[in-house]
Amino acid sequence: MQLSENELDLIAWTALSEPGDALANLLWTTIGPKVLEHAKSGDFKPWFRAVGKSHPEYLPEVKPAIERISLRLPTVNPHQLVERGIRWNCKPVSLDKLPQTRTRFSDLGLHAPLMLWVAGNEQLLEQEQVAIVGTRTPSRTGIENCRRLVDLLNMPVVSGGAKGVDATAHEQALKAGLPTVAVMAGGIDRAYPVENWNLFHRIVRSNGALVSEMPPGVQPSRFRFLQRNRLIAAMCSELFVVEAALRSGSRNTANHAKRLNRDVYALAGSWDNKMSQGCNSMIQQGLANQFPLGGYLELEPSWQAKRIEDAIRNGASTIHEIASESGVAHREVERFRQRSSESRTLT
Repeated sequence: MQLSENELDLIAWTALSEPGDALANLLWTTIGPKVLEHAKSGDFKPWFRAVGKSHPEYLPEVKPAIERISLRLPTVNPHQLVERGIRWNCKPVSLDKLPQTRTRFSDLGLHAPLMLWVAGNEQLLEQEQVAIVGTRTPSRTGIENCRRLVDLLNMPVVSGGAKGVDATAHEQALKAGLPTVAVMAGGIDRAYPVENWNLFHRIVRSNGALVSEMPPGVQPSRFRFLQRNRLIAAMCSELFVVEAALRSGSRNTANHAKRLNRDVYALAGSWDNKMSQGCNSMIQQGLANQFPLGGYLELEPSWQAKRIEDAIRNGASTIHEIASESGVAHREVERFRQRSSESRTLT
């Protein structure tokens, strides 16, 4: 693989940085390949001047960046990274060769990646894609809804390659003959989880792609997973959350997508299912639109309703018994029973 000196310098620079590093992006776009010469010579004055002129708010981050980059610099060899990538069937791809992808990533501002490593069909990234994400431990209903969603959308699918909803979305795309992209949180040779390696191979063999902004050899980490989510959000036109807990990486991805003005959808489910509570709350809070594949969202029971339901489960039956057991006023118990009666009549 023939690469220019500037391309090799960019590979080295991205190996010295962390994903989403706005300062590293700023230095490269402002100074260019000479930023690497400054690091090697130990002359960092141009960094301070460049940052102070364009984005002085980043000045406090320059010294920590110098320390981090100086520690990593002796171990980074771009030629070795390219050779390692070739052994794992992946290559560095300049975003200049992917204009649609570059435009989508530009919405990330200074947090956009400077380049990508791709195994498989990099031109797939230029197509319009939908993102499907969710919990690693979906219910049977969640798995079935994910499969139905892939078939219904009938578009290339981007996801994170994780267990659960991600893997189901990739698998169903392959089954339906749709190309799919898995975005990694570390180097492609460190694709995670290892139990999905067979899936990753099939994605590449089926005209899909594995993608990472990190060079080969970089281990996935919690921080890199969260940063990876911004790429999934930027790459799609619409994001769908199938199942998710109240605190989840899927919500993190949805937040990114919302900030990037992507359409965000979530599948509602029962509040009793912890893996639906995250989707339900996203819908209630306006983070996501409801996609009624799994049914329409029911309002979360109020604290009075929960206490009344507990009292009934504990054996209370009359209004007086329920009020006494639950500590809820008689009139609220009467309203609850009336609403329940109306609901049973409607169904």
